[in-house]
Amino acid sequence: MIHVFSSGISKIQNLEIFLQDEIRKYGELKFHSAWEIPKASSGDLVIGWGHKKTAEKARAFAKKHALPYFALEDGFLRSLKLGVEGDQPLSLSVDRTGVYYDAREPSDLEDLLNNTGWWTWDIQNEARAAIERFRIYDLSKYNNAPSFTAEDKVKLYNKVGVKPGQKLILVVDQTEGDASIALGKASQESFQAMLSAALAEPNAVVVVKTHPDVLSGKKRSCFGILPPNVCVISENYAPLSFLDAFDEVYVVTSQMGFEALLMGKAVHTFGVPFYAGWGLTVDHGDVPARRKGRPSREQMFAAAYIKLCRYVNPVTKTRISLTEAIDIMAARRLANEENRRNYIAVGFRRWKWPHVKAFASSSGGTIEFESNLDFAIQKAGQEDKTILIWASKATDEVVDRCYKNGVPLMRMEDGFLRSVGLGVDYNDPFSLVLDECGIYFDPARPSKLTHILSNIQNHPDLPRLLDRSNKLIQLIVDNGISKYNTPSDPEVVQTLKSLPRNKPIVLVPGQVDGDASVRRGGGPIQSNEQLLKAVRKNCPKAFIVYKAHPDVVSGMKKGRISNETQKMCTDLMLTSGSLNDYWPYVDEVHTLTSLSGFEALLRGKRVVTYGKPFYAGWGLTTDEAFESLRKSVLTLKELVAGVMILYPNYWDWQTSNTCRPEDVCHRILNRQQPEVKYWVRCCRTVELILKKLNLL
Repeated sequence: MIHVFSSGISKIQNLEIFLQDEIRKYGELKFHSAWEIPKASSGDLVIGWGHKKTAEKARAFAKKHALPYFALEDGFLRSLKLGVEGDQPLSLSVDRTGVYYDAREPSDLEDLLNNTGWWTWDIQNEARAAIERFRIYDLSKYNNAPSFTAEDKVKLYNKVGVKPGQKLILVVDQTEGDASIALGKASQESFQAMLSAALAEPNAVVVVKTHPDVLSGKKRSCFGILPPNVCVISENYAPLSFLDAFDEVYVVTSQMGFEALLMGKAVHTFGVPFYAGWGLTVDHGDVPARRKGRPSREQMFAAAYIKLCRYVNPVTKTRISLTEAIDIMAARRLANEENRRNYIAVGFRRWKWPHVKAFASSSGGTIEFESNLDFAIQKAGQEDKTILIWASKATDEVVDRCYKNGVPLMRMEDGFLRSVGLGVDYNDPFSLVLDECGIYFDPARPSKLTHILSNIQNHPDLPRLLDRSNKLIQLIVDNGISKYNTPSDPEVVQTLKSLPRNKPIVLVPGQVDGDASVRRGGGPIQSNEQLLKAVRKNCPKAFIVYKAHPDVVSGMKKGRISNETQKMCTDLMLTSGSLNDYWPYVDEVHTLTSLSGFEALLRGKRVVTYGKPFYAGWGLTTDEAFESLRKSVLTLKELVAGVMILYPNYWDWQTSNTCRPEDVCHRILNRQQPEVKYWVRCCRTVELILKKLNLL
């Protein structure tokens, strides 16, 4: 049995997964109330949290019964927001000896750094790649702070008046009462000594980074009153990009000292943080003599982030590597940064509001809803806000009006792994696209997607992206995953099995007449009838299978073909079944702009386009009407990396957090689609009735 004396530990999601090694050895978790007097047996384990008061009780219980004691703590790549804001941890550290930030006693981390027998080529490569990816995505323990931009750097240099040849020194403040100070063998006097040492540096400019809570009056600084010649920065920035602006960093026990090491900065310590005393820092504190190892920067990182910490994917509820944890946190951070603005969402039906809030929310932004476009544009111009609108409603007129009023316009659209079931049936989306440049289905203007694809070969994290892309393709193909993941139809499969094999089988997927992608990307062809005539002309001897669009079949959207066109241009027309039913039996896909053309590429099918879909023009399709302006020829892995990993945002409704396409595939495979709410189902029924009565 594993004894736990902390109610806080009991609230950690996926705790059993984090502790699965211990559970296998010691048995189930047992949480004790404050007044309970538990019984212990010789094969038990006791767990506590760091140096919390509840940990004292746990340690005493372990000592009394001669039981092993393990200390839990947050990992170094924890979450997007703070734990006090309710964000669950992506990582935990488990220490069998002590607590990594307590310099008064040994710890597992110290043991790892003193004995590097665990160091292998694989771990070295993983550590080096991870450090570089931390820098690419500007990651830290918490990841909701904005990056420190080149513009911010210029403003800082102008503010402090740094001159060529001068060093810029960052002195890091901490809040009074921070437990790591005393546990790091430091005191209030350590901060004064640190500041004095920094100010004594010749030909240097000193900047003090204090906590925002200090200036707001919520907490007290460890410095007290600072000299008037010292520049103070209280704004919260992502540490890595912020630290990159400085030459040297002075800390007592702050985590920023270690992050400065990752950025290759000279670091002075005036306490004993976990990274001091190993030959990588200039130490002014009382470093324990037991720290005899001389690890490299990569070894220290690997010991802390790879060996000491454990990571759990909150969606799949499985233990994962640091590499995968970086993928998850990078997705969360990028989505949060993209939405660091104030939105006015216009024209969204009430049932879509939760979707907007999920995909467009940010720790640094706001969302308000408005039905009147004129009022929204006027307000956005006055209050420096961004209009957020469904892509099909972003007409040329709307774009022009926003431009003339100096108002940014963000378009929202379904992603490519949307849901289990159709959007028209009010199913919540797993993915949406946010695009400020244009939208992927409109070839008339650039989009965020075309920018991504045009530059993907220069992406700083390309090797990892291509590895993920290759695995994602296999995952999708092997499991028959698509945009809507509608159920298979056995009758359709039987029909397809009986198709003749003496001529090429061409699949023509129907679309919705008047759909935005058709209007924007169809060119001269604007209907299913016109498309079928063009395909028959192009393939006179082929066996043409036409699959009608489900929204057209349901009667919700336009796009029916006449009996005459069906007879002249098709050999078989089907109205049901999933596209997965069709892939084993078709040789080619001929399409206007349908996403099915992209899905066919994933499955190695020849794809012929008659319009200008987003996946055409990159050298992977036969394009009948596309005069390509693309400057790049892409591989399938590069195309998928851009289209499915970098472009959409993904949201997991069970954990209420940004996730990855791989995680969405997990939900789809397990049919874990959120249930449509009762009031939403009622809305759909009313909408169907009104459409039948031609009142909508």
